Amino acid sequence: MQTTGGGDLDYDVLIIGSGPAGLSAALQLGRSLRSVLVCDNDEPRNGPAAEAHGYLTRDGIAPQELRQLGREEVAKYGGEFRDSQVTDVTRDEDGFASTFDSGETVTSRKVILATGVRDVLPDIDGFEELWGSGVHHCPYCHGYEVRDEPLGVLVNNQHMLEYAKLIYNLSEDLVVFTDGNDIFDKETISAFVERGIGIEEEPITALNGSDDKLESISLADGRDVARHALFYPPPMEQHSEIPEQLGLEVNQAGLVDTTRSQHGIGFTSVEGLFVAGDASSGAPPSIASAVADGYAVGTTVNMELSKKDFEEGWR
Repeated sequence: MQTTGGGDLDYDVLIIGSGPAGLSAALQLGRSLRSVLVCDNDEPRNGPAAEAHGYLTRDGIAPQELRQLGREEVAKYGGEFRDSQVTDVTRDEDGFASTFDSGETVTSRKVILATGVRDVLPDIDGFEELWGSGVHHCPYCHGYEVRDEPLGVLVNNQHMLEYAKLIYNLSEDLVVFTDGNDIFDKETISAFVERGIGIEEEPITALNGSDDKLESISLADGRDVARHALFYPPPMEQHSEIPEQLGLEVNQAGLVDTTRSQHGIGFTSVEGLFVAGDASSGAPPSIASAVADGYAVGTTVNMELSKKDFEEGWR
């Protein structure tokens, strides 16, 4: 593996997070002869899901298996891995110093944050337990598997009405739950009812199921509504505290706003720091998008390094 052009720095690039975005970036950098360290604390966003869908040639693969295959490919090109959490990142004129939870510090010319986001789930009994099995975020990832089943969709604000229409495509037996929120006007209620969609405006008290399968949704008035799957896109927050620590702005959606230039994508307000994958505003949340975003950020970082090395006459 080629040594860094940054003098005494340990690595060209430190990648924090070994999900699809981080591994994709690491693969491009390794193939570009860059020294790369990938670190991860093994808390993937899609960890609760048994299968991942919609990624070409790997449809239905277990998320953990996909990550393991990615690690093996990155390792072929000299990529190193550390199963540790980065607790602190500081920037100086030479690059970055990153400290692990073990107290060890490594240095790098660039840092890519591929730390992802955390889903903020409602405080409803059974919701967290069924998340990823009976309750789903993405209809593209899990909709086909529950097609034509009795489905529900949780719509607790007006911005999610279009999401409910997306679930309408999957089943003729659909119920929209508002969890006690005043969401629908008379015109919208009429439009939904005309299409055979049920509307339940009572607060939800519990999700009921067994063997990781949803069976019914309990309401505050004592009724249980039989459903086999519930869809809900929760609000998000940054999975790591590092973006805030480094002064990156997080938008209302919980994402870091990144910028694009003629030289690539993933740039942040901190020179040499890039964000890839779900943590950024650059790509929608899916494995395919994360891989594509990681590829683009990885090649962007390599371009930055190559330009600097050329200008300084280093090889």
